[in-house]
Amino acid sequence: MSGNTSKPSGILRYRFAAIIASSLFIAVGIVLFFVLGFNTGIDFGSGFSERIQIAPVGFVASYNGKGEATLSVSGRTLELTIRTDSGVDVTSFDEADYPSVSDIVTRLNEIGVEAKLVTDAPSRNIVTGFGFPAVLSSNETRINYATDTVDVTIADIREALSPLGSVNVQTVGSESEAIYQVRIAVEEGETQRDAEKMVNTLIYQAFGEENTVILQSDFVGPKFSSSLFSDSIKGLLIALALILGYIALRFRFSYAISSIIALFHDVLAMLSFVLIFRFEVSSTTIAAVLTIIGYSINNTIVIFDRVRENIKLEKGKPVDAIISLSVRQSLTRTIMTSLTTLVAIVPLAILGSGDIQLFAINLTWGIIAGAYSSNFLAPAFLYYFHRLMPIDKEKEKKEDTGEDYLLV
Repeated sequence: MSGNTSKPSGILRYRFAAIIASSLFIAVGIVLFFVLGFNTGIDFGSGFSERIQIAPVGFVASYNGKGEATLSVSGRTLELTIRTDSGVDVTSFDEADYPSVSDIVTRLNEIGVEAKLVTDAPSRNIVTGFGFPAVLSSNETRINYATDTVDVTIADIREALSPLGSVNVQTVGSESEAIYQVRIAVEEGETQRDAEKMVNTLIYQAFGEENTVILQSDFVGPKFSSSLFSDSIKGLLIALALILGYIALRFRFSYAISSIIALFHDVLAMLSFVLIFRFEVSSTTIAAVLTIIGYSINNTIVIFDRVRENIKLEKGKPVDAIISLSVRQSLTRTIMTSLTTLVAIVPLAILGSGDIQLFAINLTWGIIAGAYSSNFLAPAFLYYFHRLMPIDKEKEKKEDTGEDYLLV
């Protein structure tokens, strides 16, 4: 089958628009990479990361009775567990029965726990971090609750930490929750304890230790982060090499090179997306890239297999018509596969938090970009390479004798 000089039909009519759109998007990502660089996470960019929440004390509690009293949180419900020789007694302060902190305080005092109300708030707004579950003793234990009256902004956090120099501060969730992610660089030889002391001392001075809850604390030294980054890149390159090796053996050159270009497009499109929206680049990002590589190449191979079958069945048809037909025949499968995956991923991207949410957001974009490249870019490049290297008559004869057209 020789190259066709007529105007391509079907999906190939949009090949120029698809190539231009992808090129512009990736170009923006490349520019941002050289101007701003990646927003590396704590595992790739060595340093100290801490998530804090500014929330007033709801009540203080102490226990001098028999046995051990422990306050824990299940979901957003406070639970008191008292263990004695006679057994275990659990009291759950659910929102339906105890809508406010004052209701919880009243009940605690009734069952032998000394509790003092400090700030009333909805009981569902409990804030828990390090120190939970909290074992009560004769010393007072503070229990914090978020309120809408906390007048703290991200500018206040940055001002409080200004003595540290370059500090990265981000708002987590809505501003009314007053949750902030703080990141600082660390020098060689500094420990997590040193970094925690520097950050927490300034935060406590500005907002009060009793009003500050440490939700999360992470530390990665320079040597470990460098090793983790290089190992992740090596893993990514090995995965790409294995996939590309399989494609080279599985298909003829025109098919293989078209698949490879589409595959690199998906990786670059993912990284450009991360750069444009300034998402954190971490090991989670690498996991998302690897997932999309496998997802996208599988879809491309399905379409190209259909092209192979149709070339055998539709002898005499121009190659552009066969490629467009193959894409149409595979479109239902592509849509159903993508939608099924998105149904599971999008809720995590919207409702999730932390690394899970970041992974889901990257994966959502990757699925869209992968479906787009498999149905627009890969067929377009296959069309161009076929025109450069058309299948000769001998290849067509091999098909008729049962010899493998695509070296399978």
